[in-house]
Amino acid sequence: MIAHVAEASELSGRVVLWLDPEANYPPSRLEAPVRLAAAYGAEIETVVVSDGSTREAVGIPVRMIGQAVAPERNGFAEHERRFELLMTRCRRAVDTVSAAHGVKVRHTLASGDAVDRISEMCDERGPWNIVALARMPAARSDTVIGTLLANVGGATGFLLCGEQRSKQSRVVVIVEDAERLQSMLRAAERLSAPQAPVHILIAADTAEDYAEIEGHSRLLAAETNLPIIFEEAAPTFGVPGALTEFIARLRPSLVIGVFGGAALADGRELARASVVARTPILLVR
Repeated sequence: MIAHVAEASELSGRVVLWLDPEANYPPSRLEAPVRLAAAYGAEIETVVVSDGSTREAVGIPVRMIGQAVAPERNGFAEHERRFELLMTRCRRAVDTVSAAHGVKVRHTLASGDAVDRISEMCDERGPWNIVALARMPAARSDTVIGTLLANVGGATGFLLCGEQRSKQSRVVVIVEDAERLQSMLRAAERLSAPQAPVHILIAADTAEDYAEIEGHSRLLAAETNLPIIFEEAAPTFGVPGALTEFIARLRPSLVIGVFGGAALADGRELARASVVARTPILLVR
């Protein structure tokens, strides 16, 4: 499936940006989802998923009965107020960056299981959505990406936002299956600056697989008009994270790859790659 997000006028998708009110979002962390939306003419819908403790999220009326319950209610109100302030701060950060790129933003508050709510949002207005994680959740960080991929059918890709170190356009495409290369290159073309070369990195466990993927990839790349650079890496021989330092040395502005393969084997390695390379990572199906 091609990584794609619908234009705002099509009403069949958008960038769904999952925000954590407890996190601080500098503009550099929000550039990736906003630039992605701008590249496709899409809009952004942020979602904050409450644990159900706020009155607005669950609709539970709170009534003070006598003096004995006042401290408990005051504690609840204080928690609710803090949540609202943090949520407003996050939303304003997104609004500021989006306005600079002319991207329309809408905001949603939901309660319950985050994966269920995001899946429902993508089903209601899909199928051309891309889900962006402003940061990896602290809980279940090693499984959340796999859970999203398995349960959110209305998304064509998942963007892990990262601190964007590179000031120049340098999109790195990690190829583990040559059949996916054409769709990945189309996404890279959208998300890179005009005439900027796209860097291809082969990820394979064995020398035989590496040579086969590289041969097919070079044939497919020759059929495009994109300037392409093949990076000289080496087989990973099944070593987790073998390509992470190599990716970091390339100083990419964006990495496009698949989840669960030789390069980004699991959620922990994905999070590590994002931190070490200081780059956003777009995962395609």
